[in-house]
Amino acid sequence: MNFFNFFNRSPMAKFKALLESFRRAFKIDMLREVARQYPFICFLLMFLLSSTIILNRYLHVLMIFWSFLAGAVTFYCSLSPDYLVPSVFFSVKTKDKSELFPHGHSCAVCGKNKCKRHRPALLMENYQPWLGLKVHSKVDASIGEVLELVLENFVYPWYRDITDDEACVDELRQTFRFFASVMVRRAQKVDVPSVVTGKMMKAAMKHIEIIAKANEKVKNPEALQQAALEEYGADLHFALRSRQDELHYLRTLTDMLFPYIMPPKATECRSLALLIREVMTGSVFLPTMDFVADPDTVNHMVLIFIDDTPPEQATEPPSSLVPFLQKYADSRNRKHSVLKLDLKTIRKQQDLLFHFMSFLKQEGAVHVLQFCLTVEEFNDKILHPELSDSEMQHLHREVQKLYETYCLEESIDKISFDPFIIEEIHNSECTFIYLGKGQNLEPFLQSFFISCDSPKPRPSRPEVTIPSPTAKLYNDLYKNNADQPDSTNRKYKQNFFMEVMEMEGVYDYMMYVGRVVFRIPDWVHHMMCGGRILFKRTLEAYMEHYLQSKLDKILQEHRLISLITLLRDAVFCETNEERSPEDKRRRAKQTFQEMMGYLPDMVVKCMGEENQYEGVQLLFSGIQQPLLNKQMTYVLLDIAIQELFPELRMVDLTPTH
Repeated sequence: MNFFNFFNRSPMAKFKALLESFRRAFKIDMLREVARQYPFICFLLMFLLSSTIILNRYLHVLMIFWSFLAGAVTFYCSLSPDYLVPSVFFSVKTKDKSELFPHGHSCAVCGKNKCKRHRPALLMENYQPWLGLKVHSKVDASIGEVLELVLENFVYPWYRDITDDEACVDELRQTFRFFASVMVRRAQKVDVPSVVTGKMMKAAMKHIEIIAKANEKVKNPEALQQAALEEYGADLHFALRSRQDELHYLRTLTDMLFPYIMPPKATECRSLALLIREVMTGSVFLPTMDFVADPDTVNHMVLIFIDDTPPEQATEPPSSLVPFLQKYADSRNRKHSVLKLDLKTIRKQQDLLFHFMSFLKQEGAVHVLQFCLTVEEFNDKILHPELSDSEMQHLHREVQKLYETYCLEESIDKISFDPFIIEEIHNSECTFIYLGKGQNLEPFLQSFFISCDSPKPRPSRPEVTIPSPTAKLYNDLYKNNADQPDSTNRKYKQNFFMEVMEMEGVYDYMMYVGRVVFRIPDWVHHMMCGGRILFKRTLEAYMEHYLQSKLDKILQEHRLISLITLLRDAVFCETNEERSPEDKRRRAKQTFQEMMGYLPDMVVKCMGEENQYEGVQLLFSGIQQPLLNKQMTYVLLDIAIQELFPELRMVDLTPTH
């Protein structure tokens, strides 16, 4: 309000203006609306306020009523739907997201954090992700056995017809070790219970909703799978369209992961990348997905999850810890390659030395060569049979200079040596200098020769895709998946399972399953809605604790070896004894019985035995459908990939034709 205009108005206009200002200042309209909606509370509040003003001498008595009113208001506000009582039983700790590498983002040349001198691509985790990663020796041997079977089944059958040189296969072993180390490292960073109770369980609820809708349209379990596939419609996962699309999806996914799971510059060798992709997708990943989605496998996993009997104890003490897949990746090649050059040969030929110096300059590691040359010159001097005292003192000063130049933290030419080498240099122990010369140069020599690739094919030349001849694309269980030949002309909604849903958390999902699957009575649903405020966070904390305990049991050495062996036998048919149909029916029957007895008696009484039977029958029928299991498996795979590789969360995983 303008100050001068106010005094120029009439008295009545002034009064109205002051009244309007008063109404805006004290929000009279809002107070009037509150009084209209809550008349009794407002009357009680005004009565207490006026009584306090008039009977202020009895304030100590009136404070009892004020305290009661404040408590009632606080209790009402705290029980609003947006408020949840904190967990009272478990304090869930978030997973440590700190860097897992022992030296952080340390440079492979000097070992310093945040190195600005050398090339960033030389970070230790980029070249040697297995550093500091140790596992039990028996687990390491089981994983190495599986990876060796990959070579024995899909590489050696045709490779031995070409040559008996192991150099190329040794390179594959190093690549497999790199891939496995990256996966283990990234898996250690994921809070598995949180992901399972969050994104994965939300996807499972959507899957159950589809099955429930499909079940209402069919009269027998045999037609449930086809009805559910039709219910999915365009939201069916790309890999389920056909077996060819499934293989194409796995190829595309593998290509997208190559920059993260393969050593630097390895993808530049297109022939090696194609070989690894075809072997892994057609002969490892595809059979693995078939095995995981098999109803017999799903029944087995359900039995493991709902089994409350104490797990079998290990019969032997834990094996020793060993560097991850070090023994597996050891070179088998005993032949000297004519392409491998030692440092002396490079020194003698100026053209080789020039190219090698150029390569080291690009890598920011010229001082590594300088160190090797200095050590070699030092070795030539120290091996002289007759050395005077002055010459010995001169050599001692050279050793000191080596230590100060290449070992001290503050030196700009520091090299990341093994600790024992630094100790021996510091003690002027020349024998170890001689034995260890050139060892740190080996990674650069390998990278140098790997970088000498043959010319790349012309861009117009189509890429040749040769599936593994041993890959079994079609089988009796999955046939041709959903068999939708029009998949190339349809648009799919990639984030169908990541859409915003009103439900969030295990408690909400439990209410949803109770309402949709088990048809619980209204009064039970209302009680669960009321208890949501009090018990939601406590239940979800308990579930994360329970899942973590299950995961810890699964990751015990003897159980982990058992799971690896089970997967090995399924993919490579090591046992040669496929489970008979009768064994599968027996396991399915046991699964249904265990699911029927899993719910507590009190819960069964509340929902009714008939609703319990129909709900369990619906869930059981859903997991007996191989294609529906495959659909869920690929959805969970997408979630897992995006958790392991956060860089891909904004990338559409659906391949294009």
